[in-house]
Amino acid sequence: MRKILFVDDDPKEIKRLRKMLRSIRHEWEMEFAVNGEEALGFMAKFPFDVIVSDMHMPGISGVELLDTVKKRYPRTVRIVHSDYSDRKMVLQSARSVHQFLMKPCNAETMTYTIERACKLRDLLRNETLKEIITGINKLPSLPRLYYSIVSELYSKKTSLKKISNIISQDVSMSAKILQLVNSAFFGLPQKIVDPHQAVVFLGRDTLKALVLSIHVFSSFAEDAELCNFSLVRMWGHSLRTSKLARNIAYAEMADEKVAEEATIAGMLHDIGKLVLLKVPVLYKEITGLVRTTGCDFEEAEYIVMKTSHAELGAYLLGLWGIPDNVVEAVAFHHNPSKLLEDLFIMSNVSSNKDRGKIRLSNKDSKSRPAKRFLKEFTALTAVHVANSLLMQENYSGITDYPYVDMLYLRTLGLKDRLPEWVACYNNAVRQEVIRYV
Repeated sequence: MRKILFVDDDPKEIKRLRKMLRSIRHEWEMEFAVNGEEALGFMAKFPFDVIVSDMHMPGISGVELLDTVKKRYPRTVRIVHSDYSDRKMVLQSARSVHQFLMKPCNAETMTYTIERACKLRDLLRNETLKEIITGINKLPSLPRLYYSIVSELYSKKTSLKKISNIISQDVSMSAKILQLVNSAFFGLPQKIVDPHQAVVFLGRDTLKALVLSIHVFSSFAEDAELCNFSLVRMWGHSLRTSKLARNIAYAEMADEKVAEEATIAGMLHDIGKLVLLKVPVLYKEITGLVRTTGCDFEEAEYIVMKTSHAELGAYLLGLWGIPDNVVEAVAFHHNPSKLLEDLFIMSNVSSNKDRGKIRLSNKDSKSRPAKRFLKEFTALTAVHVANSLLMQENYSGITDYPYVDMLYLRTLGLKDRLPEWVACYNNAVRQEVIRYV
């Protein structure tokens, strides 16, 4: 049973939450605190899976409370539940918060947000990595890109187009921008998956608050140096995967939404590897196993950690509120056929009216059989194929594809499309359309 702590100094809001969530009291064990001091008292006695806090409170503010929870209880998922007037405080809390919910939040949205965060967390089997991931608020960015965006933001003639071009080349920047713009705090009717659109929506002042004041896009190149990890190589692969995934989506005449999801998922698919840099001992153990046994990196990850960078990246992006289809593509980009047996799949929202809804009965709260969702080309298909082809590299006279999940493609009836996708790869290589800066 989930243990959830709600914190709000408004008695009417506490009463509303109790009434609104009464129907799921058998699924969640809930406590309600009227201030930060009481909340910390609860947490000192019991471990909580999630804390949901207002921002404006007497004594310990919401920002201070969540900062403290992050330091003392890093495994607890931290969610802001506040109104639009708290925008400045919400921005200040960005370093310590996983999700943002706008008041008044209905039961369906509240339940969906909390359950999704918890289910994604359950993907991880390594307790040490759980703690590390929930404590992360910023990931490595290439120094050149970081300095470029800072310089552009300070320019008297700041160009959002230039800023978006810089951000779209960077995994960490893209992920953090999308985290904020897709939070319930902004109340968008639909998810944004394109960093260019996100930059235009957020505007210069909000970007300055994020980049310059909160230091979201700080550089962590020293982590890569410690692990002898090439950030340049990783970003180059991410850019190539993103571009090829988009081209494959266009080759399948997928709609623009699928193409956008494939583009951003391709950029973010290996973001979990950056998490591993925070645990250099484990990272070096994994790479050592690869060297001594010749096994794949992913196989070594499961041996050492009982999980892989794919799940780590999906967990982090899920906590940040990135759209489900993008998170799904990151989680299963190596083995998409695992959808047939995994409990990861959640109900896709078919309209804005139904957005955020989740069934609350024990039977319906379980994930649907994944086979029902494997009926068409998706962002996951594009990213998996793009990454697999880039891993193999040479296709001269080759008809075998060791990294491609053939069971998955046969299930979708897309196996015969492989030659066309290989042509997309060869065309991209010939034209050298992807250049790294």
